[in-house]
Amino acid sequence: MPELPEVETTKRFLSRKIVGKTIKKIEVLSTKQLIGDTKLVINRKILGIDRRAKILIVCLENKIFLLIHLKLTGQLVYSGSSGEREVVFGHPIPLAGGNVLPGRSTRIVIYFNQGILFFNDLRKFGWIKIAQNSKVKDQNLEKLGTEPLSKDFTPKLLAKILSRSRRPIKLVLMDQEKIAGIGNIYANDTLWEAGINPRKPANQVKRVKELCLAIKKVLKEGIKYGGSSTDDEAYIKPDGTPGQYQYQARVYQRDGQPCRQCGTLIQRTKISNRGTFFCPKCQK
Repeated sequence: MPELPEVETTKRFLSRKIVGKTIKKIEVLSTKQLIGDTKLVINRKILGIDRRAKILIVCLENKIFLLIHLKLTGQLVYSGSSGEREVVFGHPIPLAGGNVLPGRSTRIVIYFNQGILFFNDLRKFGWIKIAQNSKVKDQNLEKLGTEPLSKDFTPKLLAKILSRSRRPIKLVLMDQEKIAGIGNIYANDTLWEAGINPRKPANQVKRVKELCLAIKKVLKEGIKYGGSSTDDEAYIKPDGTPGQYQYQARVYQRDGQPCRQCGTLIQRTKISNRGTFFCPKCQK
C-alpha cells in the first residue's frame, strides 16, 4: 500500500502538472470506486493539492474536493496528451497489461483541458470521492493522527502516544489514528534506524527521542527517493516510473541479507499478520 512518502511524491508531481487545469470529463469504468456526483467537478479548475496521511485532497473551485485513496494497488498515472482516449507510454505500466492506458487495471479516467489522469487499481480497493466543503469533515479525516513530518510531532507527543499502549511498537506506529501516514514499509525501517525491536511493547520504549528522529529521517528519505516500488511493483510515480527507495531500505524485504550495520542476517516474522523485518542484534 502506498504510504506517506509515496502519496507525498504523487502530490508533488501532480501539483506541477494539473494545478490550474480544468476537468472536462470523467470516464468511470468501475462504478464502485467513484463516490459522488461527477457533475460537481465538470468545468471546475484545480486550485491545489493537499495530502492528509495516505489520502490526496484535490481542491477545486467552489469548494469542491476530490479525495483519493490508493489503498493496496492504486496508481495515478498522468499524461500530457489531449483529446486521446488511449495513451502509449514508453515503458510498461505495472499491473496494467502493457504500456497503453486505459489498461486492464484502469478504473477511472479524468480528462483535463490539457492532459489525462488515469486511476488504475488492480484489486479495486482504492477510491475517489467527490465532496463539497461541508461534507469533507464526514470523511473522518479529523480522526487521523498527527502528521509525523509536522512541527507538532515532537518527542513529547510521541512519548504520550506510546505510554498509552501495550501493543507492539510496530503496530502503534502504523495506527493511523495515532500517527498519520506510516505503513508497513517505513515502520520496519524506522524501528531499525532507532534500534528498537518491533515486538517491544510501546509503553516500554525508552528511546523515544531517537525514534522520533528516525521516523522523520526515514520518511524524508522515502520522499527523496520517490517512494518505494516493492516486489509487486504496484506503486509507481505518476509518470509511470518506479520509486527508488527500495534500494535504500534498511530491513524491509531484506530477510536473509546482511544487516547494513552489523552483518547479522535480517530475519522475517509476522506481527498481526504483517510481514515484519528486523536485525536480531541491532534491535533490542
